[in-house]
Amino acid sequence: MRVLIIKPSSLGDIIHTFPAVYALQQTQPDLELSWVVNDSFTGIVSLLPGIQRVIPFPRQQIARLNWPAFKQFKALLQAEEYDLAIDFQGLFRSGLIAWFSRAERCAGFAHAREGAPLFYQQKINLPPSIRHAVDKNLFLVRWLFKLPEDFAPEPVLQVKSEWLKDARQLLQAEGRPVLAVGFSSRWQSKTWPETFFTEVLREVIRRVPSVQCWLLGSKSEQAAGEKLRQNLKSSHVLNLAGQTSMETLVGLLKSSDALLTNDSGPMHIAAALQTPCVALFGATDPELTGPYGSNRHQVFRTLCPESPCFKRKCPFGTAACSKGISPDEVAEAVAKRLKV
Repeated sequence: MRVLIIKPSSLGDIIHTFPAVYALQQTQPDLELSWVVNDSFTGIVSLLPGIQRVIPFPRQQIARLNWPAFKQFKALLQAEEYDLAIDFQGLFRSGLIAWFSRAERCAGFAHAREGAPLFYQQKINLPPSIRHAVDKNLFLVRWLFKLPEDFAPEPVLQVKSEWLKDARQLLQAEGRPVLAVGFSSRWQSKTWPETFFTEVLREVIRRVPSVQCWLLGSKSEQAAGEKLRQNLKSSHVLNLAGQTSMETLVGLLKSSDALLTNDSGPMHIAAALQTPCVALFGATDPELTGPYGSNRHQVFRTLCPESPCFKRKCPFGTAACSKGISPDEVAEAVAKRLKV
């Protein structure tokens, strides 16, 4: 049976689809799986073994009405025949991709947005009790393939040796506990203040003197990372923001003993790699998109009565989410995971 997985973006959402696809792999050994993903995230899909074809979706080029790019994508999409297309994204463009695939059947969530269900033959209604994105995706494949209700195996991901080698060269931390620090986020409202991270890290270094901390982020966040590093005035901290590819980032997170982070894409990568996360949530809801897995993770939620507001910009200022949360308590949670 040939199945097309449609989940082009975003980083965290792709990771949230892994358990559902892995469940299929464990119960349907005859499946041939293809995956449509944004061309910037093809390396992430390669973390999950057993995907026969990864089809890059040139979203930016198509958005600029690049007709040759669209024709090439369409040709790649239609190079195989599919028995089933599963649209985990649930947007108009992903529904359109399902239709263009010419699969015999297309399936997705009945509550999908932007008219996406118009492209499905099978529309699956979610029970209101299911909240986390991972659990929603698992329900979808359980319903489609009649899997047991409690079947939720944890994916075993593969990290290429060269990614780990690059990470080791950057860290230079052989024999030392390593803490990754996700001090930034795409939303201003999800980014806890620099002063809070400074206090937490200062206390972590005091509790675990041998720790090696590294700061992750994009090139645009490099200056903020450098400011945080300078505030700490410690040789324990490396600013790697803007210095890593997606593949090296995966290697670094796999090589880390824990991650202190805002709600972000790297948090979901770390959780999928079974790296313990200490996560800070403000504008968003960890019951919907928190680090998924066992009790290896710990979430600190803002005390703000407006949370979760899901606003990209906090109306109360950047320090509002951290008010009332003890940096020492967060540092203790981090140190505990570094010493395990």
